[in-house]
Amino acid sequence: MVKKKRKHNPNRIKKHRSYTFAEIAEVFEIHIRTVQTWRKQGMNVLDETSRPYLVSGEDIRSFLRVKNSKNKHRLKSGEFFCVKCRQPRKPLPDKVRIILTGKKLGSRYKQVIFKGLCSICGRNLTVFSSDRKWLNLSKTIMNLAECKIQLNGTNRHCINTDIKGGLNEKT
Repeated sequence: MVKKKRKHNPNRIKKHRSYTFAEIAEVFEIHIRTVQTWRKQGMNVLDETSRPYLVSGEDIRSFLRVKNSKNKHRLKSGEFFCVKCRQPRKPLPDKVRIILTGKKLGSRYKQVIFKGLCSICGRNLTVFSSDRKWLNLSKTIMNLAECKIQLNGTNRHCINTDIKGGLNEKT
């Protein structure tokens, strides 16, 4: 099982105040060892010789902003983020589909879902976007297939859905 990385909101810290490691751990509801690890990763303390260590709020906020921004990947036009590769990837050109949901995004645009396969690992890729960006993607990737939202199934009903309450008969 892979642990999900948490993003800690730097705005929970007051920048003109100093905090001990225990207070930082309490604010973010984390273990004090995590804060000690942050110090090893580069979070500055005010005075190395005094105990308990004090950290200025501004240093905590800047450290967390840098730490959170390392995980962000800016996607270029025609790219998807592959969860398995953990990198922006181009999809296989013949496997890209567009699903028009019909949901409105504001007053002008409608939601579009792009689905494709990663060109490296073959994993499913999904990007939620607007119909405005559809044109940009269609210029970079050819052979886009438009899909309508539909339910998959058969005309036969489940045996257990007898409304009258009588015995179920197989057809």
